[in-house]
Amino acid sequence: MPEEVLKVRTSDAIDFDVSLQVAEQIGLIQSWLQHEKIGNNLQGCSDTDDTDGNIIFLDRVTSEIFELVLKWCSQLMEASTPMTEWSHTELKNNLFQTILEEAKADDSTMFELIIAADFLNIESLLHAGTNYVAGLITSCNSVEAIRERFHVDVHGEFEEEEYSESI
Repeated sequence: MPEEVLKVRTSDAIDFDVSLQVAEQIGLIQSWLQHEKIGNNLQGCSDTDDTDGNIIFLDRVTSEIFELVLKWCSQLMEASTPMTEWSHTELKNNLFQTILEEAKADDSTMFELIIAADFLNIESLLHAGTNYVAGLITSCNSVEAIRERFHVDVHGEFEEEEYSESI
């Protein structure tokens, strides 16, 4: 029996054939499939004029980011072996870092991936991404180091002490 495949279209109009097994890891698609009681006739979940009703349209995710999402889902499926909660979390954090490094991703791509994980309801990716950012912040030893690391410009001068007193 051939593997079931869903067609997913990203916001930049690139189509992906996604196996049902991988698609079920994407909470947004899984919820939609359960709601639609998937059968042989998938109906699109887009309000666009697209004549192909068999395409799931992801209007908030670009193809570049969706490729990283699919890589995450595929590699996490391959690594699904019984392990302790701690080693599983460590595996996910390492996997997130590896995916970013292999994609030569900048901070913008990293944050887009985290936002996509939230939109697509992929809790494991969202958790690993936010842990990764938390680690980057923790590695900075001052507010100025955080600003430099994330390229945050401060317009105008202000005293942080005065600012914190006004809150």
